Amino acid sequence: MGDAGPPTPPPGLDALHPEFDTTDSQHPPLREVKVLVTGFGPFKSFLVNPSWLIASSLPPELYLEAPSSNSPAPAYKIRLIVHPEPIRVTYPVLTSLVPSLIKKHDPDYILHIGMAAGRDCYSLETRAHRDGYRIKDVDEGDGFSCGEVTWKREGLPDLLMTEWDEDEVLKRWDEGVGKALKANPNDSTSNASAAVHPPKPISGPLGLMWSLTPSAATATPTTTTSSIAPVSRADNRKRSVVKLSRDAGRFICEFALFESLSRRWLDDARHHRRGSSSEIEQSKPDTKNEANNTTDDTSSTSSRSSSSSPERDLGHRKRLAHERLGKVAFLHVPGWTGVEDIARGTIVAQEAIRALVTSWEDGYRRSGRVDITPAALNQKKFTTQNSEIRSRVEDPVVAEGGAR
Repeated sequence: MGDAGPPTPPPGLDALHPEFDTTDSQHPPLREVKVLVTGFGPFKSFLVNPSWLIASSLPPELYLEAPSSNSPAPAYKIRLIVHPEPIRVTYPVLTSLVPSLIKKHDPDYILHIGMAAGRDCYSLETRAHRDGYRIKDVDEGDGFSCGEVTWKREGLPDLLMTEWDEDEVLKRWDEGVGKALKANPNDSTSNASAAVHPPKPISGPLGLMWSLTPSAATATPTTTTSSIAPVSRADNRKRSVVKLSRDAGRFICEFALFESLSRRWLDDARHHRRGSSSEIEQSKPDTKNEANNTTDDTSSTSSRSSSSSPERDLGHRKRLAHERLGKVAFLHVPGWTGVEDIARGTIVAQEAIRALVTSWEDGYRRSGRVDITPAALNQKKFTTQNSEIRSRVEDPVVAEGGAR
């Protein structure tokens, strides 16, 4: 019959070296938190969109450290589902693509990444409008018929807000970026090393853009690193400023944010109505003859089990739809497209995702009134670069807390 060999792992090895323990009894699989990520393609005079370069550079998974030495690591991991191609910068594409991606991947969070060429910081958008998308897309169309008209017909409010806690997310995001850049500094030292050791071949848009394709990998160091400009550690940190924003621009970026927020809003409203109808039906008195309900225990148990299963499923979907309400974000990145800029942007995007997920999992949510008076906007946590907010004092809708 043959020798089956020694047990795997050998007795005692897992006690001395826990990393070799392949059993799952003590370490159940981590819960997966799914984040759908998208980036955009070229538009107008911007032939290269850094949002897609950053999105396509993200790893498939993000793991989380324990918040302190006395507490265990979170019992979940973050799985990133990056849409495999840049989104064409047109309004109709978004209204068809976003719902299909949500249906296909069933994500817990949605993060769109787009470019804000007029900003020199990274910013998370916190709200989106339903109306006013008049800027032409790459096909010379606007967002009126496929967006505003449809959204009004669906009964959507004129403003939707993200539901994550702004202050908590910004704090975690800023701290995470600072720590990550210290651990992985992209400074002039790393560039000097790159000149001696040519970078590895890169396929896809990154390789084409920076001449790091397999054929270029054999070129001289001068050729392969000609597009890599040295950046000091101080400059690198200065270029990684993170802020919040309440003006996404009334173009494709804000349109995408509203489309995703609206899908969550409609899903929650639909399940709420369905749940209310189900409760009304269950509250009606049973007029059937009691004799018809006297069956043996086995059939009774089977009947209760089969009838309660759809109810439990409906209740689960209703809770899930409500829990996912507002779990959407839009990350605006500067228009920088250098090698170090994309590496830095990838770090910033990872830390934004970590901040969004961990703060939500820890129970933080948006709270109450939203203040956009000049005094509030002057705080360092908000950017008004390339913003329409400068021309007005207060939005009456937002002053009441916005639509949820």
